[in-house]
Amino acid sequence: MLRKKDAILLLISYATMALGIFLPQLAKPLWHAPSIFVMVLLLLSFLGIDMRGLLRHTLKAPLATAAVLLVKTVLMPLLVYALFHVFWPGYELAGLLVAGASTAVLAPFFANLFGADIFVAAAVVILSSLVLPFTLPPLVATLAGQTMQVGLAPMVRMLAVMIFVPALLGRICARWLPRTTERLLRCSYPLSLFAVGITNVGVFSRYSGFFLEQPGLALEAMAAGGAMVAGLMVLFGVACRRLPPALRATSLVCLLFPNYILILAFSCAFFGPVEATFAATYSVPFFLQLLFLRNIAGLD
Repeated sequence: MLRKKDAILLLISYATMALGIFLPQLAKPLWHAPSIFVMVLLLLSFLGIDMRGLLRHTLKAPLATAAVLLVKTVLMPLLVYALFHVFWPGYELAGLLVAGASTAVLAPFFANLFGADIFVAAAVVILSSLVLPFTLPPLVATLAGQTMQVGLAPMVRMLAVMIFVPALLGRICARWLPRTTERLLRCSYPLSLFAVGITNVGVFSRYSGFFLEQPGLALEAMAAGGAMVAGLMVLFGVACRRLPPALRATSLVCLLFPNYILILAFSCAFFGPVEATFAATYSVPFFLQLLFLRNIAGLD
């Protein structure tokens, strides 16, 4: 079942979506806030990571980490794009963006919940974030190049700034400001909620008119996201069934929980309301899969 904190996150997510849609003028100053607050979320994730210990542990299982990283950053977005292209073409680009995102910063928590390897999960979070500027933009440009007019260089530049800056600041803060780091980590949950809320308000206020004129879009995007999650859960549950339990759980956690918040900010900068709405409403299947993951993936 969902934990209390997860339920609060869902409540805040949808309350702030509604605030942005129905009070767009009030939220207009926040139109450019999503990118900043996604960086805040990434900064909080980098603060609590012991990079040396993480590196030592990951090197004990380099092949497993590399395999999960390859599937996460290349193979899975290709698969999702192909499936949407065939069965639901309107969401092929949106699905590609979310599927190709780095692993969510909550992955280590989910790894602990399912008895997975927390260190490998944290390593995939970091590595998939660091390689994202060099994997996702080329995939988008290659697969969807004929349907969009976005240069490769601006996408790489934006992702690099959004990821490398908080990564660097996080390590500097942890190294030179330990007391500040401890305070931030103690407040990481409410700070994360605040960042998610501001991001949603900024995004949905920008597209308020579109949502009010086409209210079915959010429901349709949510259904598309739910279909994507269900398909990936079944596919990876079958593909990973022969792996050792700990590695199976680790692989599934790293693959099934994308950093949709990062893609939400990215979509607002470069794409349209369909991609932004898909990323925003992905919060529902993102957390609901926790209810089914154990049974479908055989993690009991």
